[in-house]
Amino acid sequence: MWRTFLEQLKEGTAKFDLRSNTPVALISNLLLALVVVCLFIVTFFYVYLPLTTNHGESITVPDLEGLTLQQAESFLEERDLRYIVTDSSYNPKLPPLAVISQDPAKNAKVKVNRRIHLVINATRPPMEQVPNIIDNSFKQAEQLLESYGFKKGEITYVPDIAANVVLRLFYNGKEITKKQVEEGFLLPKGSKIDIEVGDGLGNTSFDLPNLVGKPLAEVQFLLRGMGLDVGNIIYESAGGRELGIVIRQKPTYEPGKKVKTGEVIDLWVTGDEPTDFNN
Repeated sequence: MWRTFLEQLKEGTAKFDLRSNTPVALISNLLLALVVVCLFIVTFFYVYLPLTTNHGESITVPDLEGLTLQQAESFLEERDLRYIVTDSSYNPKLPPLAVISQDPAKNAKVKVNRRIHLVINATRPPMEQVPNIIDNSFKQAEQLLESYGFKKGEITYVPDIAANVVLRLFYNGKEITKKQVEEGFLLPKGSKIDIEVGDGLGNTSFDLPNLVGKPLAEVQFLLRGMGLDVGNIIYESAGGRELGIVIRQKPTYEPGKKVKTGEVIDLWVTGDEPTDFNN
């Protein structure tokens, strides 16, 4: 059969009928099938795929952090990108619904219509327990407040012998007591907490009182009321004078002499030193 076909080709009398059961029809059908397969492969990989997947095209991911969700959405639409919110967190420095982080990161290369995963700022701050900073140093209190997510509000220095020590806390004008803090006082994260701090000797000065000639018990009560501390009490022989009377003081009284809260006043008193029966 093949010899007859070759002789027909040589003589020019071979007929090409694809439906016939001849070698010519078989070869023609194989060649036609091969051409169809090649066309399909070329069309699929070099025409269809590039059109549907934007093969070879890439977009630089923009920096979305700090933008509101509405701004980010418009920004992405202009660049043929999409987004999905995957989580929320809280950052007091950003407005509600602002983008905190993104994936892929900015400047990454992605294909058109890629979905960007966003973490946004919560609309309401979470509640957080106020740290117990009362009686702590002011510097340590600042660090603790920041680590808990709170802001330092107004700082007020008040007369107190404890220098740079936190004495009281306030929120919106109301005191947060030490007991409340110890029991677990909650405030929205990012809240401003006002702090009252001791200034050491006090920032208010006043006239030194004249204590000479007054009974010791009265002097002690007076000094405590003025924020002054009673220092050494030295007893001297009465020598016929009334017992328990202050006969000298240090600092010595002078008209117009000033003292500050927390200063120590030494006293000399008539009589014998009281016996401590507990020893």
